[in-house]
Amino acid sequence: MFIEIFFLFIMGLVLGSFANVCIYRMPRDMSVIKPASHCTNCNGFIKWYDNIPIISYLFLRGKCRNCGSKISFIYPAIEFLCGLLFVSMYFVFGFTYSLLPFCLLVFSLLVITAIDFEFQIIPDEFSFMLMIVGLVTSFFNPFLGDVFGQRILNSFIGFLAGGGSLFAVAVIGKWIFKKDAMGGGDIKLMAGVGAFVGWEKVLFAIFIASVFGSIVGIFLILLKKIIKRQEIAFGPYLALGSYLVLFLPSPNVIIGYLMVAEENFLAKYIFSNLQNF
Repeated sequence: MFIEIFFLFIMGLVLGSFANVCIYRMPRDMSVIKPASHCTNCNGFIKWYDNIPIISYLFLRGKCRNCGSKISFIYPAIEFLCGLLFVSMYFVFGFTYSLLPFCLLVFSLLVITAIDFEFQIIPDEFSFMLMIVGLVTSFFNPFLGDVFGQRILNSFIGFLAGGGSLFAVAVIGKWIFKKDAMGGGDIKLMAGVGAFVGWEKVLFAIFIASVFGSIVGIFLILLKKIIKRQEIAFGPYLALGSYLVLFLPSPNVIIGYLMVAEENFLAKYIFSNLQNF
């Protein structure tokens, strides 16, 4: 188990380094392949031994070897977080066929969060990739049921529910507020997530995202960081909700637990009052 976790963490660090490339280049319409890694200040190419995730940053003390400019702490933070995300998927799926596609999912959510937070855009490349991978790998996805055909159907329904629900919000919101209420990137992202987790969990993810987004939005308004009706990036909250539902039971199970808890509470309340007579 330790070897498997260590291997996944290292893979996460390596892909976290690539995530940094995507986060910096994709919103700037740059290729993620060419040119090779280079300093954004002096454009000097980075040697392989200066590009080892986290270790090189610590060894160089957070500075470029060529020009001495400061390297943002965000780079090793993304690498470390990606490693943790990969390990977390191991605790959900173990070393099974589902591990690889869901590692791809959390990798994509990490990149999308960072890009949307800064630029308020969600690259279509990741959303379309999630749609395809989610649908293609649905037949061995445990989130989607126990039967082969059921899994494929649930993946397709989740794809429709994730994208369709936000598309409906976008149409209704534009009709009411006379402006865009939901970005097309958000719609495509949740269509991809829905293909992975099915309709119940993708709607649950959107609900969680709405709650967190509302709380943060109200908090920012109170701090006067933003004004009312100012647009904020919703992608990070959708990504957070999508990640959390991987660990949470389906909504109907949660509702069942709450109903049982309520019944137990009422029963104890009635019993305690009867004892007073």
